[in-house]
Amino acid sequence: MKKALAILAVLAAAAVIYGILFFHNDVTDRFNPFIHQQDVYVQIDRDGKHLSPGGTEYTLDGYNASGKKEEVTFFAGKDLRKNAYLKVKAKGKYVETWEEIRFEDMPGSVQSKLK
Repeated sequence: MKKALAILAVLAAAAVIYGILFFHNDVTDRFNPFIHQQDVYVQIDRDGKHLSPGGTEYTLDGYNASGKKEEVTFFAGKDLRKNAYLKVKAKGKYVETWEEIRFEDMPGSVQSKLK
């Protein structure tokens, strides 16, 4: 009986590790040690999706510091200003924070793509 429980525990642990490493969503990416956190720079160029009971969800294309295109989805408690520039701290599909920044504060490789 103890041997069966030990085998079951090992299989359950292996399933959790497999899920974290190979299934990518905002929950698993948050804990995946192989996905690195990066800053993604976006411009609010379209309206977000209004959620109930409140807030807005945005899915936008942006660029990391090296100029690679990334898609990020994040939540804001209110509608954000149109054409505002944001720096989004993302780890895969998980978004930790975002903040509004000035165009001049973005890396040059990103500025040329978001003009």
